[in-house]
Amino acid sequence: MPRFELRFALTFAAIAALLFTIYAFPFELFGATHDWLHGYLAAYARLAGGVLGLVERGLVVDDTYIQGRFALQIVRNCDAADVNILFTSALVAFPASFRAKAPLLLAGVGALIAANVLRICSLYYVGVFLPDRFKLIHEEVWPLLLVMFTVGVFLTCVRRLERSQREQAA
Repeated sequence: MPRFELRFALTFAAIAALLFTIYAFPFELFGATHDWLHGYLAAYARLAGGVLGLVERGLVVDDTYIQGRFALQIVRNCDAADVNILFTSALVAFPASFRAKAPLLLAGVGALIAANVLRICSLYYVGVFLPDRFKLIHEEVWPLLLVMFTVGVFLTCVRRLERSQREQAA
């Protein structure tokens, strides 16, 4: 394996391991951290509920619950943290200046959050109209789509970084 690829792979693995360890740490042992995670999940519920509320009358968001014609609860892993961690780790590990990567990192994470809100909203309607398909779409289809989208966002960022590096070298 060439030096560039090895350095990228090792850096990516180290950053991802650190971020996944922080995310998976047993928050229940320490109340303040658990409260932060719970607040974060409740904010996700409010965000998805706000989008759904634009077209869905009678929708109520209570803490981490979205209730209407179908009830959803936003729990750990509903936040798509895994793809955000993988994207962040890959982009930070990519050899380019952090100054060049920072705006792409923010835009990429924003795109992933938007995709996840779309996922949550679509799952609400799957629950309303196709409840027998909810488990399949929630656990199999959407995770694959999010990973594919994340790869696409990462590759788009890499292309921009490489184009920027070529322009600066010229």
